[in-house]
Amino acid sequence: MQAEAPIPKRPNPAAMVGLGLFLLVAVAGIFYVKWDPYFHKVFVAASQHSIGASIVSGSTAIAPPVGWKAALDYTIQYGKDIWEAMLVGLILGAGVQALVPRSWLLRVLGGIQYRGIVVGGAAAVPSMM
Repeated sequence: MQAEAPIPKRPNPAAMVGLGLFLLVAVAGIFYVKWDPYFHKVFVAASQHSIGASIVSGSTAIAPPVGWKAALDYTIQYGKDIWEAMLVGLILGAGVQALVPRSWLLRVLGGIQYRGIVVGGAAAVPSMM
């Protein structure tokens, strides 16, 4: 009598839909907030030899004097510039927490070996983090 081969476990359809949705949000979100704006800045830099005004000094040649007003102005402008990327990052972080088992993350990224650092760094490169 032959031993029966183990039946392969089928993936959960809901999990596959969730993973597909997560990947769609990740690719579209990172493209929209990271890659697309910098793609256009390449052409601006090539033609004007500049990427635009600084968020510190704006259109003036020198930075504003150090103080609370300058700090607050910079904070507000920085928040306006990065809010979309921050929102995509929060959505992706929530997606990772919901879809990836904690034990797997600890196994791949945890520990004191350099492997976790290399894997984390390689995962961060496409998102320019």
